[in-house]
Amino acid sequence: MASNNTYQPPKQLQQWRNDIPDGELYCLYITDDDQVWLTAGRFAHAAGASSVHVSEFLAGQLNAQVIKCMGHTVFAEVVAYLQQHHTKASSNNG
Repeated sequence: MASNNTYQPPKQLQQWRNDIPDGELYCLYITDDDQVWLTAGRFAHAAGASSVHVSEFLAGQLNAQVIKCMGHTVFAEVVAYLQQHHTKASSNNG
């Protein structure tokens, strides 16, 4: 009997973009494995990515980079989204 242990990549739950014309493309997204991702770069040779667990993000990690790349408004939206959805998910699991 064959095992069906194929890798399933995390699914994006929410995404924010900051596409600067003739400049960088920044994306912030949250995945269903409780990771917050910040990506930068329009082309593969200039791309970069950072990720932290939701709890680490809410504790302050990656926040300065998000504000710098995405702005205060998006940062506030991300925090509000995480506080609402992560708190519900945590209470449903406990």
